[in-house]
Formats: sequence, C-alpha cells, structure tokens
Amino acid sequence: MLTPEGCASRRQRLWQQVPEDVETLVLADPQSVIYFANYAPSPFVFRTSDASAVLILERDRSILIGDSMVNVFLEQAHVDEICGPTWYDGKHPAPHRRAMLAKTAVARIGKIKRKCVALEESSVPQAVFEGFLETGCEDFWIGLDTTVRAMRRSKDADEIAVLHRSMRAGEAGHAAALQQARPGMTEHDIYNIIQRAANESVGHAVIVYGDFVAGPRVATERGGPPTSRVIEMGDLLLLDFSVIVHGYRGDFTNTFAVGSLPTQAQRDLFKTCLESLAAAEAVLKPGVLGREVDRAAKAVAEAAGFGHAYKSHTGHGLGLSHPEPPYFVSESDEQVVEGDVVAIEPGLFIEGVGGMRFERNYLVTPAGFENLTHHRLTLEQSP
Repeated sequence: MLTPEGCASRRQRLWQQVPEDVETLVLADPQSVIYFANYAPSPFVFRTSDASAVLILERDRSILIGDSMVNVFLEQAHVDEICGPTWYDGKHPAPHRRAMLAKTAVARIGKIKRKCVALEESSVPQAVFEGFLETGCEDFWIGLDTTVRAMRRSKDADEIAVLHRSMRAGEAGHAAALQQARPGMTEHDIYNIIQRAANESVGHAVIVYGDFVAGPRVATERGGPPTSRVIEMGDLLLLDFSVIVHGYRGDFTNTFAVGSLPTQAQRDLFKTCLESLAAAEAVLKPGVLGREVDRAAKAVAEAAGFGHAYKSHTGHGLGLSHPEPPYFVSESDEQVVEGDVVAIEPGLFIEGVGGMRFERNYLVTPAGFENLTHHRLTLEQSP
C-alpha cells in the first residue's frame, strides 16, 4: 500500500503546479485516486463492480467520495474526509451507482463555495461538471490530465515499494514456469502455474495478464493470451506478463525451449537479444531520448544480421498503467527522467526458427539505473 506521507507529498506537488486562483481540484481517474489517496478497491469482490470514486482536493483538505458498499476500501485511503453514502442497503432497490456518486460529489463541492475548480478532464463525469456549474462555480481550469501524467513519471519511495512486491511475484511466476513446464501441458496450464505462484508470493489473489504463447504462435503472433494449445517437445514458450499489486505492475519476460535443448539458430537469436538488452542498458540514464535507447538495441540486431527480425518496440515506462511514458521507439523525443521505472524488451522473431523476447525492469537513477528484476534469462530449462 502507499503511505500517508507519500500521498500527502504528491497532493502538495500537484498544488504547486496549478494556478494560484484554483481553489479546488477534482480527480476521478481510478489510477489518480490510487496515486493521491491510496484508494485501490479489490476487483475480486462483488461490491466493487461498477464502483468508482471522486477525489476532491482543497488547499488544506482532501475528501474522497464513494459509497457505503466500498467503505472497507475507503477507510484504507489516506485522506482527511471520507464520504460514503448508502447506495444499496439490501432492502431497497439501488439507484444508478455512478449517478449517485456524481450527485454526491456535486453536493459536496457546493458546500465548498469555491469560484475556480480544476478538473481531471478525461475522467470526471459530465454530470459532475454540469452540476458544478449549477452550484455557482464561476470558472474552471481544465488541465489536470497532462499535469498528473507528467507527475507520475518519477516514482516515489512508497510506489517503488509496491512495484517491488509486483516484481517479486512476477519472478516467482517465472521461476515456477521454468521449473514446472512440460510437453503435453497447455498454455492455460502454464498460466495457472504462474497465477498460483503470484498469489502465493503476494499473499492474496492478484490479476496476472500478458503473453503466454508457445510453438508457432511465438514467431507469428509474438504474444497473446493463453489458449488450450498443447505444448510440444522443443516448443519455445514466451512468457511476458504483469502482476497487478495495489494498482501497480512490473512487466518482464523470458523465453525458453520446453523439454529439450534449443537449436543453434535459436541460440544465435538468444545471444543477440541479450546483447541488444545490454546495449540499451548502456545508454539508459536521465536525459537520454527514448529513440536513442531504441536505436542502441536495434543496432546490435542489425549488426548481427537480424534487423529484419526485430519487430517490436524496445521498451516503455511502467507504474499504474502499461505502457506509460517514456516510450523507447524510433520516433520518440521523450527524455528519460530520474525516477522513471522502465522496461527494456528486445525480441527477435523468425518463422521456421522461432521467436523470443527478454525483458527486465529498471529504476532510473541520477547516475544510470538500478535493475529491479532478477529472474533468470535463459533459453534452457535446466540450470
């Protein structure tokens, strides 16, 4: 979970970036409500279905609005005031849930009687916007989306702590798959092995999503959800997945041959992938452009004669969503900044030979980076 100090610090930094005449901020993106208030309802209980929340910030006060069905999660939030009116009492039919949320938010903002309100424009419901007009708010400053997006680049210590939990669960999933995968299993079987290991690592149910593909699918599709396809002896198995912990997620990859040794052609691709990864790491530091990281990785593949097989991006940022800035692609003019958490994931795909991708996650530091992931990158199952 995020800390009270971390949430308070992020709210303070947000206030420093809005005009002085703005007196109230309204945020409704679920990721923003995690980021600024530690409100992260579990997706594994019925009471959060179709639930949402609105965070209202005054200069000296934070108010989180939800409803009584999610009180257990509202109470875990780091805010000054919680507003959770009864939505469904088990005795009477429930009204439209999000409409009630909007009505409650408008009523609460009306009590503040502020003149200038800033909105997170892509996520605050239209009903809230219109309701604010009716309360007599005289002005709106609509521009929080860009501000919040930029803020989220540099991760705070409490965010990194949550990301570490996600990455440890991902490492557990990779280790379990590497140990237990056998010919005759399905892609679904492998997914279930990873899901179980991730749950055990975190200590509760978590969402695991990503690419779980084997055999010809690796070279032709390069990713996708697991299917009932049976894995054959020698199939390459590409596992590129994320484990969501309190809204945050790592994202890292390994590819290996199931039940037998890889071919020499596959070993050549593997060697080039790892060299591409090292080349990208060598330029990763604050101030470097995204396209420079991409260029460094691809130059290795080109020199090895595999430029045509490099068919995906080189990497991206991570955090509350996936992917996030910065993007390591050929046209990216985004600068890497200190505090970015990023993934680098070179891959090579050739039909008839196979496909593979290898990926690690990094925290960008003043001098370069810290490697956050320590799963085994290997094309062979045996130690």
